[in-house]
Amino acid sequence: MSNISTDSSQVDPGISYRYKRLMNHGDDFIDENDTRVVYPPKKPGSSSADNNTGQEEPDPNQNDTSFLKDVEKNAKVTFFVYFSAIVVAIGGFLFGYDTGVISSAMLLIEQDFSMTAFEKGMLVGATTIGAFFGGLVAGLMSDTIGRRITSIIAAFIFIGGACIMAFAHNYAFLVVGRVVVGLGVGLASMVVPIYISEISPRYFRGQLVTLNVLLITGGQVIAYLIGIAFIETGEGWRWMVGVSAFPAIIQLFGMAFVPESPRYLVRNAKPEQAKNVLRRIYPNAPQTFLDEEIAAIQDTLVEVTTSSYAELFRYPNTRPMIIACGLQAIQQLSGFDTAMYYAGTIMKMAGFTTIKSATIFAVLVALTNFLMTAIALYIIDKVGRRRILLYTMIGMIAGLLILGISFIYITGFVSRQDECIDYGSRCGPCLNDHRCMFKLPEKVCVARPPTHHLATSENYGTCPDEGQFGTYLALMSLATYALGLGHCPWLIQSELFPLNIRGRATGIATATNWICNLVVAVSFLPLTELITTTGTFWVYALIMTLGWIFVFKFVPETAGKSLEEVQTIFE
Repeated sequence: MSNISTDSSQVDPGISYRYKRLMNHGDDFIDENDTRVVYPPKKPGSSSADNNTGQEEPDPNQNDTSFLKDVEKNAKVTFFVYFSAIVVAIGGFLFGYDTGVISSAMLLIEQDFSMTAFEKGMLVGATTIGAFFGGLVAGLMSDTIGRRITSIIAAFIFIGGACIMAFAHNYAFLVVGRVVVGLGVGLASMVVPIYISEISPRYFRGQLVTLNVLLITGGQVIAYLIGIAFIETGEGWRWMVGVSAFPAIIQLFGMAFVPESPRYLVRNAKPEQAKNVLRRIYPNAPQTFLDEEIAAIQDTLVEVTTSSYAELFRYPNTRPMIIACGLQAIQQLSGFDTAMYYAGTIMKMAGFTTIKSATIFAVLVALTNFLMTAIALYIIDKVGRRRILLYTMIGMIAGLLILGISFIYITGFVSRQDECIDYGSRCGPCLNDHRCMFKLPEKVCVARPPTHHLATSENYGTCPDEGQFGTYLALMSLATYALGLGHCPWLIQSELFPLNIRGRATGIATATNWICNLVVAVSFLPLTELITTTGTFWVYALIMTLGWIFVFKFVPETAGKSLEEVQTIFE
């Protein structure tokens, strides 16, 4: 190798691209099979027609980054990209469906199986536990066997979990089915954003990754609609949980036409296969663009050759690791999910007394989430990730503070009473105690009647007009959440890490999301009893304020940058 001339003026038009790589990186990185062509500098007055390749070469006065940006600015999202993103994002749809359907199914399951309050909590939380472990292992799987195969495995897991639950004959099988579904949720929540980010043109990446969150919220809407359809059917819960197998089957058929991520292919020394995928992503791009894109991906690999978990906590990966885990923790510690779980009480205060009417209101909540996420999909690449987070988090803080104030009006700071009758005619505090219901027209607090009576009663559980203001505030907080914090952590974590550790790093960040989800879900009811509902919402507002400071000081803007360019922010 030492005999190779380093005089670039002697480069012949036919010399292979590996010579150019040698000039930049040295002997160690020559690929003898790399035959990509480097064009000589243009002579004054010459044109692209002067080379014999028929391909348009880059302007020699431009650096590689400028050339890549110029091509991508003119790129359009092809049918191939949309198709691949939507098929993989069916995993996100199943994520949303399986986490949303339990609220409707539980109302019927508890009529078929005798469960304690703890057992109900375990059944609901089983998916979160499974998702934690699924997210944790998904990182290693996606780096080892690929993003595509991991998505296929997740689809099989969804089918298996749906069948176990649909045919469960006792409580234990239901819990097992929920854990299995949770594993699928964990895999999908981690691998789908990564895959989509790795096939997306840089100026459409935010929109396409947010498409996954749109399908998550769409899955929740469909879950509630399915709940309404089967809520009055005998053992309708079996249909609710079993129907999720069908989208997973559709996904498996679609995955036959979806290739592996080009970046994963480069990482595994398959540059020609990666180039074929890139050619379908950028069908109108010149050959030199494809060569430079592959080279840019290769550059990130030659700079760091190790991919162990220890590498995640070494420079320059420490900061993106903190940012990704921090954003996922903030998303859950905002209390949004738990506040939405508590919306059931707000519904009753607003006059929703039957199971079906409460489910209809839940559809409104899910639909609001879906529509605001659709707006976010349209604006995320225009406004930017950092800016949209800073703006919407201010709205969430205001919403949580005012929601807390509304609960002073609804429930007051009344301490927990020994007996429901001790609340007297104070409707709000009565409904704030899960043991109690408010009886009309007597306007007195009484012990909660059996569940099967509650399903048809129109005389319990309403504080006329008192909860409407709280309902509107909950929807406002939901809207600001969906615009920003609901999707940005998933998008940003898929962009932050170098290719060699991307799967492992996002796996840990995803696991952080699920463990925080579990912590908040377990702590919510004890907090409302300890510091009241108002105090609980104010604690969430304080956490959101600290989160806003975190975003302002540490989270960079990644919009408009390639995944490889994002790495330079931390170097």
